[in-house]
Amino acid sequence: MSDFSEAKIKVKQGWLRGYVDGGLKIFKGIPYAAPPLGERRFRAPEDPGVWRGVRDATRYGAASIQHVGEFMPEEPRSQYEEDCLYLNVWTPAKTPDDRLPVFIWIHGGGLVAGSGVESVCDGKGLASRKDMVVVTINYRLGFFGFFAHPELTAENGGRTSGNWALLDMRKAALWVKENIAAFGGDPDNITIAGQSGGAAAVGTILVSPMMAGIVRRVGIESGPILWGFMQPPKREVMEKRGEEFMELIGCKSIAELRGMDAWELFGLVEKNKLVNSFNFCVDGEFVPDEIPAMMERGEFNAFDVMMGNCSQEFPVAGPEGMTAEKFNAYIDGAYPDRAEDMKKWYPARTPAEAAKQAATIASDIMLIGAIRVGQLCARYGRRAYIWLAVKETENEEGAATGCPHCAEMPYLFGRVDKGGRHPFADYRWVGKDYDFMDLIQSYWYNFAKKGDPNGGGLPQWNEYKRDFDIMELGNEAHMITEPDRLAKYSYFLGKMLDKPGLTPVRLGALPSF
Repeated sequence: MSDFSEAKIKVKQGWLRGYVDGGLKIFKGIPYAAPPLGERRFRAPEDPGVWRGVRDATRYGAASIQHVGEFMPEEPRSQYEEDCLYLNVWTPAKTPDDRLPVFIWIHGGGLVAGSGVESVCDGKGLASRKDMVVVTINYRLGFFGFFAHPELTAENGGRTSGNWALLDMRKAALWVKENIAAFGGDPDNITIAGQSGGAAAVGTILVSPMMAGIVRRVGIESGPILWGFMQPPKREVMEKRGEEFMELIGCKSIAELRGMDAWELFGLVEKNKLVNSFNFCVDGEFVPDEIPAMMERGEFNAFDVMMGNCSQEFPVAGPEGMTAEKFNAYIDGAYPDRAEDMKKWYPARTPAEAAKQAATIASDIMLIGAIRVGQLCARYGRRAYIWLAVKETENEEGAATGCPHCAEMPYLFGRVDKGGRHPFADYRWVGKDYDFMDLIQSYWYNFAKKGDPNGGGLPQWNEYKRDFDIMELGNEAHMITEPDRLAKYSYFLGKMLDKPGLTPVRLGALPSF
């Protein structure tokens, strides 16, 4: 018999026993699909099997095979295996009939690394503070998640191959829709959100006809889905890459490839420096066409959208910074038509200021992609809310580096005393940090509940209906109205529309998304 108060529930596949932590019921390591092993390797995920008795759901399942270096920001919370299609649930529901909004998180890591079990996306700090069910998932990464080949396409009737990881995400969302009511969640009110590589994946979910009717809302954090880097190539490009890899390792058939040991196979990927070579593609099915073209034509799902990025996403200089002379020379060369305006919009006198302003320019260019999504949502009758996060840690490091990639994640997931240069770093929170955590958790909760982040006395966040309806998320959250900022966004938008291939500034090595 079900005992919800003691975290014992029944899903379609059988009984689960999780555990109770304060006001939460927590369930870990739930299989949402059959293990993608043997003949299931490089195939769409299949239904999970049923089990007899009560399945233990108190420990995380394995994360996907990925590069594991000597340096890790934290001790791994799980194994890394090919058998990785597991999800985790944190629910504050008091009864199975509560029908709380559901928040599914797609982890970052460039689609080649990371997992849904990392402390940075532990659901406890969000679900314990806001009345919604939080779900994190693991999915196949890199080679195992995106390997394409003509033989695989033929197996699928000539329609598609690759994008197995995107199909994993769909399968997880379907499992949630089918089972989340047992956890007190509302199967008709699901938000799916992701950051960085996970945000790029959510961008494909926004346009994919295969996701229609499964979720209602999407959140896209620091993920370029329209312009610049990390645009999916056509399937034929990835198929060719698959053929070249098989030739390189002397493998004659997909059957032979499926018979190889997973870690031995991944070792060959690493040995040949191909870890970042297998990624998502325009496969003709999950992603029918190039994403910018589909967005411009209005061929995207009628989901509510929240989208934005951090104000200093890209580090473009080392600890020594960048000389003001080098920065100004860059401005003169890259923006000769508006060089003086650019120097006014991005003033820099010291090496530290120059490095920070260069990072700001790169992030502002990235923001233009979110602005364009807002424009297209307004054009085609979808709701969109666009943001720029500017929250810095309250110390010298924060003042120097600004709001870098991943900076919002400790606040979103309530990872107290973490943040700064990366979301695993130790940083002692002060009052403003707690206030900011409550601010963005409240916005996300309201959005997940009703498709509108406003309510509860929060600063008003305007739906994107005119240029430039952007919320600045910081210690003093407000809609951006400063004339100089609006002028620079207008300038960059014009350049992007004129030349969609423009990419964020490259003054140094930039992180992969």
